[in-house]
Amino acid sequence: MVATPSPVVVLDFDGTVTQKDIGDEICDRFAPPAWRDIDAAWVRDEISLPDAQRKMWALARAELPDALAYAREIGHLRPGLDALLAAARRAGAAVWLASGGFDFYIEALLGPRLGAFERRYFNATRFIDGRIEVDFPHAELACGRCAVCKGKVCDAARATGRPIVFIGDGASDRCAIGRADRIYAVRGSLLERACGERGSECMAFEDLAEIAATLTPTRT
Repeated sequence: MVATPSPVVVLDFDGTVTQKDIGDEICDRFAPPAWRDIDAAWVRDEISLPDAQRKMWALARAELPDALAYAREIGHLRPGLDALLAAARRAGAAVWLASGGFDFYIEALLGPRLGAFERRYFNATRFIDGRIEVDFPHAELACGRCAVCKGKVCDAARATGRPIVFIGDGASDRCAIGRADRIYAVRGSLLERACGERGSECMAFEDLAEIAATLTPTRT
């Protein structure tokens, strides 16, 4: 018997690794309500995510320590994350982090767990006199909708010759549909609905430990 290759697991952050969308929560705390109209325009595909994020975060007013403190207060990790990372390690699966979110809260909330990710793609911030500037350093992964396109990350993972597992929840995760071998979507999420609308199979979950058992390579 020959083991099939272990997968590359491409994992979203906001709303997937975490129980809430941390970027949205921070905007809700530190920006006026108009940020929600901008976000809604992005979800409707009227503007790109980078354009939306530039406008949304330009409205926010916060110093880095305050934004970090709030992120830590509300940034609860989804149950099962450690089980998923441990299962991936045992199975020899590579885990890539692909997020349209931002460095300051992703790094703070993951802490030492960042070392479990073979590749890490997310956006950058600068806090300047209470204002927040955003930057998108992964131009090679941008598409017309996203600065870190989950579909392009899946394509890069495909180049390794290994099967692709994508785990996500939100609007930016729609780019992974049709470009991963398996999609796991947070139950009730926009990604789950989008898969249904496009006739693409996905498996709904609430606890990341539900996915962990699927990472053991099958034998043929």
